[in-house]
Formats: sequence, C-alpha cells, structure tokens
Amino acid sequence: MTTGPPNAQRTGQIPALWSTPSKNLLRPLLPYEDPPTEAELANHTPRSNSVDWIDDHLKSTCISPTDPSDEQIVALVKQRGYDDALIPLWDMFNHANGRYTNTRQTSVRDAEGVRVYASKEIRAGDEVFASYDRCADCEFVNLVWGTPEIFRDFGFVEPYPHRYHLEERIWFEIVEVDEKDGDKGNDGDGSGFRVLWDDGITWPDVDNYGNPDREGIEFLEREVTKFESALARMSEVPEEERGMVSQYISTVIFDYKLAIAAAERDLELEEEDEDSSDDDEEEDEVEEDEDEVEEGDYVDDDDEYHEEEEEDDDEENENESGRDEL
Repeated sequence: MTTGPPNAQRTGQIPALWSTPSKNLLRPLLPYEDPPTEAELANHTPRSNSVDWIDDHLKSTCISPTDPSDEQIVALVKQRGYDDALIPLWDMFNHANGRYTNTRQTSVRDAEGVRVYASKEIRAGDEVFASYDRCADCEFVNLVWGTPEIFRDFGFVEPYPHRYHLEERIWFEIVEVDEKDGDKGNDGDGSGFRVLWDDGITWPDVDNYGNPDREGIEFLEREVTKFESALARMSEVPEEERGMVSQYISTVIFDYKLAIAAAERDLELEEEDEDSSDDDEEEDEVEEDEDEVEEGDYVDDDDEYHEEEEEDDDEENENESGRDEL
C-alpha cells in the first residue's frame, strides 16, 4: 500500500488490490456473487468476485493489466462513486449508520442535483457522515448489504450497527445499547449490544427469516470455527495489510458469538413456552376427566358407561326391603 500526492487517496485500500496472501485468506470469508467452479475447486485455485473482480473482469477488457494507475482509478470509482456518478466533496465523506448518521440526502438523479441536509444537530468540529448503504439511491441495498460487504467494497470495518445477511437464511443486526437508558442488551447480559433478528416488525420489508433454529445456530458455530482458523494464519498476511484483515476477522467472530448466545437464549425460551403449554394442556385434560367422574359416569377402556354406584344402591335397597318383610 502506497501514498500519492498530498491530499490524494491512498492506493490499495480495498481487498481487490491487496496482496495474494491476503486474498487467499479472505476468499472464503467474504460474500461473493458467483461460487467457485468445479475446475477451480479441483485445482485448488478458487476465484471469488469478492477479491478477484478487477483481475478477472477488468484487466482483460477495460484497463491495463500492468498500469497500477488504472487500478487506482477503478478503486476510486468503486469507493467514492454512486454507481456511475462522482460528486465532488460529498463523495469524500466517511460512512456511518445508526446513532452516528447525521445527514440525509436527495437522489443523485434528482433534476435539481443532489442536496444534503443535516438530520440532527451538527456542532462545530463534528465529523459529517454519509451512509453508503442507507441512502436515497440505495433502494434495497440496506437489506442485503452489511458489514462484510462494506469491508469488501470499501476496505474498512464500519462502526456499529453491524448487519449480516447470510446464505443460510440468517439475517441479523447488532446495535450498541446505552445502559444509561435502561437497556442492558440481550437478556440483560451487560454486553453493551443487542441482537435484532428480522422478525417482520422491526424490518417489515425483509424476507422474515426469523430467529435461527438449532441448525442455524450450528451453522454460525461452524462459521466461527472457520474464521478462528483464518485468524491463526495472520502471519501469512503482509504487515501493512495485517491490521485491517485481523480487525475484520476478529469483528465477525465477536458478532457471530453474540448472535449465537442470543439465538440460544431465544431457543431456550421457546422450548420453555412449549413445555409450559404442554403442561397446561395435560392439566386441562385431568380437570375434564374429574368433571366426568363427578357426574357419576365412569368410562372404561372400551368407552362403555357404567353406573356402578347406582347398582350398589339398588342391591342395598332390595336387602333392606327383604329384612322389613321378615
């Protein structure tokens, strides 16, 4: 990674421009659009749109395969552009969501041009943030993009909230909570974070995957193991890239473990509710049986009705009548 003239953006900021060891480590850890082909898997040379898109799709058609300045131009458009639009000054603002967001904007395709407004009070000296995935032109990007995609396309780990949209029909967001407001996080664990699932209420436009079941939890556990294995190989990554790669991997591990703990608690509560419901049904059945017995009717295994007590009373009455005659 090198620097350019004063005030110029540094080169090599996005994973697609990083070294081969970093790309090899990140391929299975970043979202991709096209899975590796069978030939790539057989030759142990899988490719991924997450880190190979410049090499595989642009160097053979659009840019020079040997001129680094071409790569830098592509990276600038990817990092700073709104699809096909570059907006001086505005496209240099840093990204943030949640409580850090302090602006809103009109569409870049607006007839009057893009306009930016403060969404909250901005004091002198405060940094002004833009959202890269919750903007007027983002459409449904905010539903399918998250922390891994921000890292893949911009080369940094975003501040919280963090969002994950995984292939195993798992969608969740992790937000910071303020204990001063009485929010102690999931189940009061004091972690300082809360895990939000796509429950159809918080995000009504999401596909409503709901809370992960046992299989979903096991999938997340396998993902943690995969990321932990990658973290143990950080010595393979060049020193100038190691800090950012390590931060991304460590962040995902931390977030996934929070999600696993929250999902486990939710699953336990669901199981307790089911057990309680079953117990209530059994009690109701017992009460119904007692009501039937109190009415004087007894049901045997053949569902035949007997009136044993009435028969015994008839016999006693006959005996008493016989004694009276004597």
